[in-house]
Amino acid sequence: MAIWPSALLRIDNIARDTIAVHFRKPDDFQFQPGQTISLTLPSEAPDAPVLRHTFSLVSAPHEPELCIATRVRATPFKQALAGLQPGAELRFSGPYGKLTPPAETARPLVLIAGGIGITPCISLLRDATHQGSGRPIRLLYSNHSPEQAAFLEELRTLAQRNPHLRLLATLTGPADGAWDGLRGRIDVAMLRQALQGLDAPLCYVTGAPLMVEEIRARLAEAGVPDDAILDESFHGY
Repeated sequence: MAIWPSALLRIDNIARDTIAVHFRKPDDFQFQPGQTISLTLPSEAPDAPVLRHTFSLVSAPHEPELCIATRVRATPFKQALAGLQPGAELRFSGPYGKLTPPAETARPLVLIAGGIGITPCISLLRDATHQGSGRPIRLLYSNHSPEQAAFLEELRTLAQRNPHLRLLATLTGPADGAWDGLRGRIDVAMLRQALQGLDAPLCYVTGAPLMVEEIRARLAEAGVPDDAILDESFHGY
């Protein structure tokens, strides 16, 4: 797998304790929406530990730069990443991953994301909207609070622009009266609401490992066959 040189462009705060990291896209680098890369940070000394982490790309293939997003935690990698300045040299390998859209563009997609697991979904939805795809897509997105819901406003905009996309957002924690979405953890009833009216949808589940395991079980309860479910667990996010 090729190692690609890059450089940091900017870091944006996009939600509580969450950043989007934008970096240069090498001229020959190609990927599919939903894929991942392994990002390596610059080392201060030759014998320093290698700081490397795998991330889903937020960017869509048509966009001129690359972007990943992550929660900021008290880990050596996350602290070093958050402290980088524009122009810092980066390296990455990839692309990797199986969360790419199927070739049959008429097959519906149901995307189920928890927290920062939304990142590959952003790439998929940006691409589908840019391409003018007629594929029916449902997104069920769970967060504890609106302040933690990365990309929520962009998702609402994409749902307005793309008539084939339906957004179902839910909060598991308290919210004020301005919240007009769903409330509570994703259960079988919510999944059936997302699946309603779709013919043999393919389901993508992304989030923390326990959440992914629970959703797979609930999708089975809702009648989705195991071979119609793809998942990606986000460790250490």
